Amino acid sequence: MTGEVYFANGLRKLRPYYNTRTSFVKGRWLGKPLVDVLTKEFRLYPREHYVSEINKNHFKIIRDDIPLKPTEVFESAIKNKDIIETISHKHEPPVRQWCNEQEEAEDNKNRIAGFDIVHEDADILVINKPNGIPIHPTGQFYQNTITEILKSHDKPVLPCYRLDKVTSGLLIMAKNKIAAGKVQSKIRARDMSKLYLARVQGKFPNVPERSMIINNTINDASIMFDDSTIVTTVDSHVYTIEPKKQFPAGLSMSREAITLFYPLSYLPKENQSVVVCKPLTGRTHQIRIHLARLGFPIVNDSMYNEAKATYPERLKFMLDYGNWESSGLSTEHLSKKFAEFVAEVREAHDLKSAGKLNKFRCGECGCWEMDDPPVEDLVLWLHAWKYSDSEGTFSFETKLPLWACA
Repeated sequence: MTGEVYFANGLRKLRPYYNTRTSFVKGRWLGKPLVDVLTKEFRLYPREHYVSEINKNHFKIIRDDIPLKPTEVFESAIKNKDIIETISHKHEPPVRQWCNEQEEAEDNKNRIAGFDIVHEDADILVINKPNGIPIHPTGQFYQNTITEILKSHDKPVLPCYRLDKVTSGLLIMAKNKIAAGKVQSKIRARDMSKLYLARVQGKFPNVPERSMIINNTINDASIMFDDSTIVTTVDSHVYTIEPKKQFPAGLSMSREAITLFYPLSYLPKENQSVVVCKPLTGRTHQIRIHLARLGFPIVNDSMYNEAKATYPERLKFMLDYGNWESSGLSTEHLSKKFAEFVAEVREAHDLKSAGKLNKFRCGECGCWEMDDPPVEDLVLWLHAWKYSDSEGTFSFETKLPLWACA
């Protein structure tokens, strides 16, 4: 079932809807009743919740293409080749509204679903991704994602790489697997030059006295990075910290990462700079981490800007230790630090939960009413501006974001 779309407070929202999913059973489930499996594997709810949901036919066992009755589900153990069907009442978070309702509905040669088209041919679709919306289904997001929205406009596509939800800019999507493979092989072989724009806190080294951005265009863009005396290079490892996982799995291996930075303009009133970022490797959050380690974090980065950080202990660790494996820290010390990261997340979650005391629970599924995120939290001043390969087969760029032209 498709959720009803509506717009409010600068957000694109979906009314709750029922969603049906099927999955094959896992080996460790065989021989066990479904209610036992659900209670053990998905501990968000107590056993009584799953008993009630099975009785409502919201959890089914499909055996030999025939759904079992609730009484049979309780009495029967899971068998090989069974299929589990789940019907859930889906509450999707809102995303940032990028256009009005009419613009999303009416496509033309320059726009689809309200997204600006940079290029389109028989094999690929290139758009200028807005901030505040995921590319593909992930976590709580499904219909409120770019690929699903495009699918509803009869444009099924495969994203060739990822951009964070809060990041805007050039997004190359393929219309078939062969085209996707061509783009992805270029990226894997590092034969795809990627240029990003970022607005950072502070006066960046070697920033020009006069802005290189004139009339919403970057002057001398073709010769950027040719002068090594202007370019700032950061060569430091990056890694991810995932408190949802246990230590040591939640602390990923440090990986080599190199980013070049070229300053474009300085805004003295705000004490902010606009820079071009050229990642030579493709690590998660590489540009954001490298700018933070330089001491010039992205202005509105709530993850890596110390002035705004939601998780300051995690950030301090990442700034202090570029390569944690060679830090000399003992396993015991690392384990204690990781416990601090977990506690930090729980504390933030508890503060958020405290605000739900006066909220309503959904009458269908008991889910708490969701607060709207502040629109500014869905925007990061990091923009994928230009992608090009050495052969010129793929060469695309977007118009500059407004925050870069200020």
